Amino acid sequence: MKRLIMIVVLAAFGWAGWWFFQAHTLRGQVETWFEERRQDGWVATYVDFSIGGFPNRLDMTFEDLSLANPDTNILWEAPFFQILSLSYKPDHRILIFPDLQTITTATGVHEVTSEGFRASVVFADGDRIDRVNAEATVLNWGGTALAETTAALLRQDDKQYQFAFVAKSIARAEGRLTPLAEGRVDDTQINTRITFDKDWAMSTLKGDRPQPTKINVSLMSYQLAALNLNLAGDLDVDGQGRASGELTLRAVNWQDALEQARVGQQLPGSVTEKLVQGLSVVAGLKGRSDTLDLPLRLIDGQMSLGLIPLGPAPLLQVP
Repeated sequence: MKRLIMIVVLAAFGWAGWWFFQAHTLRGQVETWFEERRQDGWVATYVDFSIGGFPNRLDMTFEDLSLANPDTNILWEAPFFQILSLSYKPDHRILIFPDLQTITTATGVHEVTSEGFRASVVFADGDRIDRVNAEATVLNWGGTALAETTAALLRQDDKQYQFAFVAKSIARAEGRLTPLAEGRVDDTQINTRITFDKDWAMSTLKGDRPQPTKINVSLMSYQLAALNLNLAGDLDVDGQGRASGELTLRAVNWQDALEQARVGQQLPGSVTEKLVQGLSVVAGLKGRSDTLDLPLRLIDGQMSLGLIPLGPAPLLQVP
């Protein structure tokens, strides 16, 4: 019995010593990372940094954290930020964000408010990012509010990732989300496969971020009252972020949406009538009057819907 007790005591002391060694090593790595960023011209400061979680966790807590990459001129500030992990599973990290953060860009200071905003990151080979999952009950930024949001990035092959996004609702306090959406859309879903010019890794966050070169859109959809919109297709992206390719836009119950736009005075009655007449012919060619399929073409960053030019498309670049 005494021998068993001695073994247990030695094991406990051994594990405690191993935990404190890991914590000490991790602290040195974090302090070195911050010092290297400052030498690279970053803003990289915190008021306090602690490591807890003994005996099985290595939980890092930062207070009054500020980070700014000089290449992007974007400053992120948070009153606290946590990175949680199991001491025996260091390649899987949980990120806990505060309810209020600020992001400063060339356009000003933007507050990000949230509830239940957290993420998990799984690394491979110590540096490469293999999987990212994020969720938030509520997420507000720039006058846009998202409810019950989840997002995921999964590495599938060399430089190729699956990206998925779901939001129960997206609303704007002012302005429109889409030409027909005054303030809110529901059941937004995105499922894409993206090829980047290099893999995502911690080292890439210090310099030039991976940029998309190809995007396969298997599903992009949202619900606006009775109207359901879907997009699918393939895009190529050049070095400047300009997309070229063709997406198929499918609108279900599009007549009801146009009627709502007419009633809401978003479209004049005469325009609505002409659109219904013209689009009914197009929809009839596909066999269903309530379903409209149109090609959304992108050529060197310019968009057109069928024969209707829509102007420049958003640049598809990671800041």
